[in-house]
Amino acid sequence: MNSHQIDIVRLAWARALGLPDDAFLEPRTRVVAEDDDTDTIDFVVLDGRSALTGPSWAIARADGMSNEELATRDGIRGLAGQRAGRCAGPTTLAYADEVRGDVGQESPLISHDLNHVLTLEHSVPPDDAAEADIARKRNWFTVMDDSEGEDSAKPASGAGYVEFHGFVADMGVLTASDHRRRGYGFTAGRLATNDAIDAGLVPQWQAHVDNLAGRLLGQALGYVELGVRTQVRLTSTLEA
Repeated sequence: MNSHQIDIVRLAWARALGLPDDAFLEPRTRVVAEDDDTDTIDFVVLDGRSALTGPSWAIARADGMSNEELATRDGIRGLAGQRAGRCAGPTTLAYADEVRGDVGQESPLISHDLNHVLTLEHSVPPDDAAEADIARKRNWFTVMDDSEGEDSAKPASGAGYVEFHGFVADMGVLTASDHRRRGYGFTAGRLATNDAIDAGLVPQWQAHVDNLAGRLLGQALGYVELGVRTQVRLTSTLEA
């Protein structure tokens, strides 16, 4: 990726975290923002820069913690202490920078219908559907399995994206359990990625660090990992 594209990603994440636009531009050790009304602690590392947002007590407690610690599940939960609730991540942040011609299949049958996306979500384990979250996205490309004829075609894999703070396309790919390792996810991901780039957006690929299959698919599609994100929801004092 060129420096302009990386700056676009930095700007999008700065706005996502409620930070000044230039928060990720200076090579500082860590940017912090206190918000005593928030119910989350967010930590993002992006191309060597890092940012932490959360209540003032969490920011103070993090002063003695390294970026490597905060970028782990145990680290971010430890920061929240007894108020630690649901934890998201660590999630890798990867980006693609150019349209590529290899779509993996010749003349695939494609659907842009939400109903096919919903059918696909119902065919996989709930955790898989939640991580891809493609029904919440738009600009869907669902590759249909028409091996038994077009009239009997069924969703094999779907991909879509939604704009992330105006500059980035947050991607998602989901493949039916019985159609995995057959190239359908690659085709859907390639078509959605190319469409996002054609729309003037920088595609963003998020995958849990333990989701090796998801990370490898992103790499096959040309995504380069530039960062990681962890987040923890805070319970109320009474719940703690």
